[in-house]
Amino acid sequence: MRIGLIRHGETEWNATGLLQGATDIPLNSRGLDQAGDAAALLVGQGWSNLYSSPLSRARVTAEIIGEGTGLGAPILLPGIIERSFGALEGEKYWMPDGTRRPLDHPTVEPRAAVVERSLAAIGEVAAAHPDEDSLIVCHGSVIRLVLTAILGAQAPHIGNLGLSILRPGAEGGFVVTLLNGYPLVPTP
Repeated sequence: MRIGLIRHGETEWNATGLLQGATDIPLNSRGLDQAGDAAALLVGQGWSNLYSSPLSRARVTAEIIGEGTGLGAPILLPGIIERSFGALEGEKYWMPDGTRRPLDHPTVEPRAAVVERSLAAIGEVAAAHPDEDSLIVCHGSVIRLVLTAILGAQAPHIGNLGLSILRPGAEGGFVVTLLNGYPLVPTP
């Protein structure tokens, strides 16, 4: 059993460095093309189930992947919706001095809450399909925070259409076998 976490295609806000969060920003033309390219690469890779965040940038990416791979329409999974950045949504990710914008604003959804709800949703998918491989199209912050929690170390930036793969751990939970397209451990 594999759980594939794949980030949605590019949006205009991605391209201009704006924090999206729970704001429903659609894919741009490049994002639509990226989703089509990803679908072509995922054909024949053994995926059996397709899930998606309800936000349109993830849902449309998943719909394109579903059509291109034969997986069909995605099942919407609200627990993996993007982290809310509250009052910071629409603001630049990078400050004028080149440093990252601090995300400790009181209206930003806490990291622990994102990890808890996201891992619960991923666990539901794993429990529903214990002998099948499931692909979940979601968001960069969700994926990065989940990977950081599993690895116990800061995960890198997750690129648009970056694929990370989780497998069941020997002692419960998950292990990361592919990180943003880079294998971490040999896989059978």
